[in-house]
Amino acid sequence: MLIVDDEDTVCRLLQRTAEAAGYTTVTAANGQEALEKIARYSVGIIILDIKMPGMSGIELLKTIIADYPDICVVMVSAVADTQTAVETMRLGADDYITKPFGQDDVIQALKRAVEKRDRRVENERHRQHLEETISEQAERLQQQFVDLVETLAREHKLLYELATKQRGGVKSLFHKLPPELRKPMTSVEEYSEALLNILKKTR
Repeated sequence: MLIVDDEDTVCRLLQRTAEAAGYTTVTAANGQEALEKIARYSVGIIILDIKMPGMSGIELLKTIIADYPDICVVMVSAVADTQTAVETMRLGADDYITKPFGQDDVIQALKRAVEKRDRRVENERHRQHLEETISEQAERLQQQFVDLVETLAREHKLLYELATKQRGGVKSLFHKLPPELRKPMTSVEEYSEALLNILKKTR
């Protein structure tokens, strides 16, 4: 867990609370230092103060959401900034706590945020699985269609060859077919093109 706050006392309080709950923590006093820590460590959760000198917590939040979408972010605000804290939720923060806060406030916010992040990760995993399944099914259907066209093309060619050996055979065997299929086909591609032309007419 990364704790980002320019107030050293707040940082230490949050650090003690988080470590007592079983989290391993690092701290940063400003946005730039926070970005360096994120790049250096495997950060899963960030407690981020809204008001800091230099890069604000909101600016840092936007960067985190854009570059590290899997990181869980809990914002810290003063009571007067509650509306701003709510706005950070719209921007992508997972939860927020207000100063002054108790240990239970911090632990509950972290719990809610982690649960929210886990649901987001699970939904993303499910979405990817669905996309892969749909892609595989589409490829399978495409191959089945290709196989079917090849089979029909061979049968069409064979029937046409047999029909030409009989008087009136072509007309009698093929008169009910669309015009595109009443002629001899020299290749699967030609037969496929004829089928596509028929489909275009039926739209």
